Order: sequence, then structure tokens, then C-alpha cells
Amino acid sequence: MLTFVKGLDNEASAYIVDEARGRHRCVWTSSCSVDMIGTRNGLICVLDGDTGAVTVANPATRVAVRAAAAVTGVALAVLPRRVHVPCYFNKSGTFDAMYPLWIRPTAKLVTTFTTQAHIRHKLSRKIKAINSRLEDIIENKHKYKIEEANTRTTGTWKASTSISYTHKKLEYLHESDVPIHVEERKKLEKVLLTTPEDLHGKEHNPVIISVFGKSGVGKTTLVRKIFKEIGKQKQFDIPAMECFAPYLSATNILQQIVQKLTTDDQDCPRNMVLENLERKLKEQKYLLVIDGEVSGIELNNILSTLPIGHAGSRIVHITESKPEEPPSNYHHVTIELKTIDKSISKKMFLHHMEVQNLDLENHEDDIIFQITGGLPLAIALLSGLMKTKESTGEWQKVFEYLKSKQSKQIDDMLSICFDDLPHELKCCFLYLAAFPANVTIEARSLVSMWAAEGFLRSKVGKSMEDIGYFYLKELSARNLVSLVQMDDDSNVSNMTVTIQNKVHEFLQFEAHEASFLEVHSGDDIPTLTSARRLSLQNYTDKYAVLANPLPKLRSIFSQFEQEPKEELETMTKSIQAYVCCSPQQGTIASMQKKNIKSHIKELLHGSEFLRVINIQGIEIGNRLTRAIGKAVHLQYLGITSCSLENIPSSIGNLTSLQTLDVRETKVRKLPKAFWMIKTLRHVFGFILKLPKQTVNLKQLHTLDSIELEDFEQGLDNTLGEMIHLEGLVIWKISNRNVEALLSALRKLESLKTLNLQGNNITSSVFTTLFLRRLKFMVLDGELDFSSDKLNNGLALPNLTMLTLKETKVTQEFINKLAKLPSLVTLALCLGSYKDQELVFFSNKFRCLKKLKVDVEKLKKVEIKLSMLPKLKKLEIRTHDSHHYQEHEVTHQEHEQKTVISWKKENAIQVE
Repeated sequence: MLTFVKGLDNEASAYIVDEARGRHRCVWTSSCSVDMIGTRNGLICVLDGDTGAVTVANPATRVAVRAAAAVTGVALAVLPRRVHVPCYFNKSGTFDAMYPLWIRPTAKLVTTFTTQAHIRHKLSRKIKAINSRLEDIIENKHKYKIEEANTRTTGTWKASTSISYTHKKLEYLHESDVPIHVEERKKLEKVLLTTPEDLHGKEHNPVIISVFGKSGVGKTTLVRKIFKEIGKQKQFDIPAMECFAPYLSATNILQQIVQKLTTDDQDCPRNMVLENLERKLKEQKYLLVIDGEVSGIELNNILSTLPIGHAGSRIVHITESKPEEPPSNYHHVTIELKTIDKSISKKMFLHHMEVQNLDLENHEDDIIFQITGGLPLAIALLSGLMKTKESTGEWQKVFEYLKSKQSKQIDDMLSICFDDLPHELKCCFLYLAAFPANVTIEARSLVSMWAAEGFLRSKVGKSMEDIGYFYLKELSARNLVSLVQMDDDSNVSNMTVTIQNKVHEFLQFEAHEASFLEVHSGDDIPTLTSARRLSLQNYTDKYAVLANPLPKLRSIFSQFEQEPKEELETMTKSIQAYVCCSPQQGTIASMQKKNIKSHIKELLHGSEFLRVINIQGIEIGNRLTRAIGKAVHLQYLGITSCSLENIPSSIGNLTSLQTLDVRETKVRKLPKAFWMIKTLRHVFGFILKLPKQTVNLKQLHTLDSIELEDFEQGLDNTLGEMIHLEGLVIWKISNRNVEALLSALRKLESLKTLNLQGNNITSSVFTTLFLRRLKFMVLDGELDFSSDKLNNGLALPNLTMLTLKETKVTQEFINKLAKLPSLVTLALCLGSYKDQELVFFSNKFRCLKKLKVDVEKLKKVEIKLSMLPKLKKLEIRTHDSHHYQEHEVTHQEHEQKTVISWKKENAIQVE
């Protein structure tokens, strides 16, 4: 490839090399060692198939870029023949018994040599052909009108070439609290909190509220903010908000709602949806928010399936088009959101910029409005783009360029924002197109997939995960993705992100044009034999595309169960009940499950270069096929939200596996061979049994979650050997294993997140000197606290967030927490505090900014602000009266060193 690049002009060669380096891809030469491409991270497409996703002004450069992708495409085509060579080796690394011992070295040498010669010869011919074609283009510039095209090219501004690594921490990148849609917000709050009698509800049926408006107008943002506030106030017994991909069936939507309401990370089978829904919602006052496009027929199916709840229940539906009227026995309220006016557009833009800039503030209101049309999404994208520009000249060029675009303003904005991304971020951003529109994505799972794809490279002092979070933070700072959930009492590992529908539509178009990703979302059966990433987002004929071999496939994604081919629109509740109980339907389901199993088995046999498998909500049976051991290059395996119970021992063949995710399944024990994979970095499950023997898992970063049995021999040789563990969740701590656990924790000096649950949690976790990097801790269970243990001080200098549940601590213990020098958030949840009064009068919490009190027996809270000099927010909730109060501490109150007090049944008082 270097020979090919040297034959180009300076612009083309510089561009290709820059793109390749920016994407962490090697520029391969026909003279370099072929052994390089036989490695796990060997030759991949120079631009990773992304040649169409970048703007190239020079036609010669454009041809060169595509030619580079063509050459590496040929390399990928012949690569399997090279990588088959290791298949002649057995598990111990020696030549298989198919050759006699005396001839094995010779056979190995001959096989390797012939493969190298074949690859070199074929690539050499292709490179020569491309060079010849480029020379023809250069000699006939007039025919291709290259010079004329160059004269018409106009420069705008210099795109970003590196990541800013913004100083703002990831957990503080919340959605901006911009005061827009004020009247609509008041109306929505009134409808949600008004009694059914005022709305003339019939037979206690829930009131239907439809919030609609064009894409990007801010519907989800508005509803989510109100949902969070109402959730804190405990106005509803059962609150649930879920985002759905467009036009899911009622069955899939209800299953996801029940899954949302299911605790303890348990899976909800499809045949149990109606039963669980009835059990959870009957006679309860519930608030369900359905965020996504749903047809009127499916919405009626959902309404007819929901049980009659307590008076005051509400259903909020967020949609783009004006909704159809529900059945006449439901009260229906519609709220339409429109674009905002000029003055509010400018205020929102400046608010998103988060900096005081006179040059931007002096711009006329008309400019921002003319560019964005008053669409909040466009305003957020523009502000995210402008934050990356440092000079007034660049700002002016951006404004002038966007003003010149007269049509499809949001598409132009998205294209510019994408082109402005640094090279290393473009692949990560395009990767989001693999997920369905309008769904939330767990941040840590996304980062793990980026790492498995090879998009992340560790740097000095930074792991791959650290770099991934930097990338995610940069995308969020540019408002290209949104943080949609950040619990105040949890850490960043519980953060989820979402992509706005318009942005997602743009990403899918760009990913398809660049041959980066193929999405199967319709009923057609495209030919995808050359696809390297495949996302199955359809609900009928879901696996038909897998009938053809996919030899180059590296990643596959599939969400949501396949629907039967019957006309779902005619399905009523009675028909659903019949189908669920019909023996014929059981046969159909059995055949379907068998087909899914066979498709997956054939995929694993025919796509030997798979690196990522992410299957969510797909019933593949109780046992994963043994063929999973064939995917020896697999680095990410996620099978969630299904009835899977058993993982075969052949998973031990996946010697490159980094991440396993089996949450919301019935998997409780993993085979011993799995714990012998040295490359493991993240294990996600629910109360998995920790084996009594493992290999030295020094690369493991996350273990979520495990249960402890009676480890009489100790945990030092298992858990204690995971010395780079950063996140750990443990269940069922008892007197029989607490000492062994404490001994193992002393070896885990890299821990940043610790979650302990059990009936005997030792307070020694606060005094051990080896947890000095710990930042987030959750203790759920009775705390074995004695004053003598904490008299010598606490040893958690970096602990910023502490959550206590069912710990039954006293005022004396709370006073001891003042010795934590970095504590920012303290949450006292149900059962955490057993005294009747809580005071902060004598011990100074120097860094505490948020105090959350949520206990049953509490009758009085008193806070002297001189003891909490940085306190910003106080939340108090009592469960016996469902009373919730929140107080924002002002700067004036701190200056006056006032006392904040609260007594049961009374409001918060400031004295």
C-alpha cells in the first residue's frame, strides 16, 4: 500500500495516511511481513470502509481514497486463507496429529510460505491495476474536469484534528436546563397532577396524554424532566418511562415495560408478560411514558391489555405526528410542541455555549434563528460545533456557510458537525447507527464494543475504557449524543445515552454510504455477503438475511423478538389470550426457536472473523450452542433479556474474549473454562457464582455481579488476584465469608466502584488503607459498626459518593463520615438510619454538596450551614405520608450561616 500511496500526489497521499493513522489503522505495504496480518489485530480496511463518510474536495483524492479501500478490501477477501493456518494447531499450540511428528516443522513452513506468496502476488496485481488507473486519470485531467472542479471548491474552516478532552467530568454532562416550552410544561404538569374527577375519567381508566411535534423540537427532553421531578415526589406508585424503536408491536412494547418494572435484573419471558403486568399495575396508581412511534392499532392493543389501576393513573405518549383518538372511554389530552422564537433561540444557544462571549452575544437574534429555524436540536448542534472553534474568524465562517444553505437546514448542520469530528471519533459515532432509533444505550457496554472493534487504543496512563469515555464525553459536549439517565446516587457506570431520531437517521445513511454498516430493517432480503457489520432491526423475516453465508462479518446486532407473520393489526386482547394458550402456537414458537438456533449456529460456522455479537431480547433457547467456540476472534459477547440458562464449556476457546454480558437472563453459573480466559476485561451478569479457582485475571476491570458462598479457603487466589478490578458488585455477604472478602479487598487497590449487599457488612471497608482510589460505594445491608473501629479515622480519601440502604446506622456513625475529605453526595435510603433525629451541628463536612434523606422513622432534621459550607441541595422524603421536599441552598443562606430545619409533616424552614 505504501507503494500505491507514494504514486499519488501530495494531497492524496497525505490525506490517506492521515485518515489511516487517525482511525488507528495500519497502512499496509506489499513488502511488509504477511505475519502482521495474521495477528488478531491484523490488516483491516485502511479507512474501515468509511471512505464515503468524509468530505474530499479533490476528485483525484477522492478516487485515491476509494482505491485504497478497494485494495484493502481485496486483502480482506484473501485474508481468510492466511488465518486458516492457525487452525492446524491444537489448543496447546502444537501441530495437529494429522501430521506425523517428524514432518510437522516442514509442513508448517510450507503452508505458511505458500500462503504468503499467494497473498503478495494477488495484492501486487491489484495495486498495479489501481496505479495504472490513477495514472490514466492524471494524464486526462481535462476529461475528468479536475481543474475546474478545484477552482469551484471553496474552503470554510479547519476541521478539528484532535479531541479537546473537556475538563468537565462525564457525570456532570447533563442535559442543559433551558427554559423553553414554558406554557406547554405547565399544561403537562397540570394534567399529570390533576385528579381524575376534574378530567372526567371513566371507570378509572388512565388518562391518555399525547405530546407531539416535529423531530428535534424537544418533546422527550421536556417529558423526561417532568417525569424525574414527579418521580422524586412519589406522586405515583408505579412510574416507568421507556424509549422504543419506531413501530414496535404491542407485545414487544409491553414486554419492555414489564422488564423495566422487574427488579433484581431478572428476565421477563414473553409468555409471562400479561400475568406480570396484571400483578404489578392492578389497583396501583401508575404513570407510564411511552416514547416512540406507535400505530393507533397497537396503542389500542396496549390500552386494552393494561389492567385497571387506581384513580389518577396516566399514560403519556410521545410521538411526532398528531395522534389518533383513543377509545371513547379514555380521556385524551394533546399537547403540541412547536419551534421557539428568535429571542429564546439566542438565549438557548448562549446557554448551551456555557461561556460568556461578547462576539457571540452581539450577533443579532435573526442569525441564530435563520440558521436553526428555531428548532432546539439545530440550536444544540450549532452550539456544540461553535464550542470547538476558538477564533472569531472561524465563528464567522461557520455562520456565513450555514446562512448560505437555504434548504434542509438540519441535514446541513449534521453533515458539518460530522465532518468537523476528529478522525478517531468518526468510527465511534458511526457505530451508533447499529442500534435502533430512539433506544437508550448503556455507556459502558458501548465503550466495550468500541474496544472490541479496535477503535480504542490505550495511551500512557489511560486504559482503552478511559479513552472510550473521553470519546463519549466529546460527543456529548458537541450535543451529538445525549445523556438521558444519571442517578444522583450512582456512578457513571449506570449512565445511558441516546441519539436523537434525526441524528440517527443521518448516521444510518452515512454508515450505509460508507459501507461501514448494513442495517436490515425491512421485509426485503438484501444480499450482504460482503457485509462486515450487520444490524437486524426488523420484526418479520428477521433471520432470512442470515440464510446466505457472511464470510467477512465482524459484528452482528439484533434487538427485539421476531413477530409472527399474521396481521398484527387485527390482533385483539382475546386473540392474544387464545394465541398464548393455543397448542398450535406452542408448535410455531418451537419451530421459530429452532430456526433461530440453527441460524446462529450456521452464522458461527460461516463467519469466523466475528468480533462482536450483541443479541438483546431474542429467545435462543435455554442453552447457547457449542458452536460459539468456533468464533475464536470474538471479543464481545452480549446475550441479554432472554431465558438463556446455560453457557457451554466451549466458550473457553474464545481466547480473545474481553466482555461477556448475560444480564436479564437466567444464567447464574459460568463454566470453569470461561474463568480461564486471560483476556477478560468485563463480566456482566446477575449474582453469578464465583468459582473456587480461576486463572490470573489481571486484566479484569468489571465484575458485576457475583455471590459469595462459604469460602473457607479464602478469596485471595480468586478475587484477590484481580488486581486491576475497578468495578465490583457482590451479593449475599454473610458472617461465613465476610472475613475472606475483606482479605481479598485489601489486594484490590484499583477499585473505583464498590457495591456490597448482604446481612453483615463490616465497617472495616471504611478503614482499610488499600481502597484509597475508591470513588463510589453502595452498602445494602446491616452495617457491623463499632465506634472503636473508626476512632483512628477513615481511609477513603477519594470517596465522593456514598449510598446507604438498610444499614441501620446511628447519629454517631454519620458524625464519623465527616472525616471523609472528598465526600460530595450522601444518600440515606430506606432503612439506612434508625434514630429519630438527624443533625449536622458539630462535625464539618467540607465538600458535601447534596444530602438525600429517605427514611421511615425520622422526625427531625437540622443542618447548620457552617458545618456544610458547600451544600447545594437537600432532599427529604417520608414514606408513611409520601411527603417529599426539596430545597436549593442559596449563596445568601451560606453567607448568613443559617440553620435549615425540618420536622415531620412540616415544610423545610430556613432560620
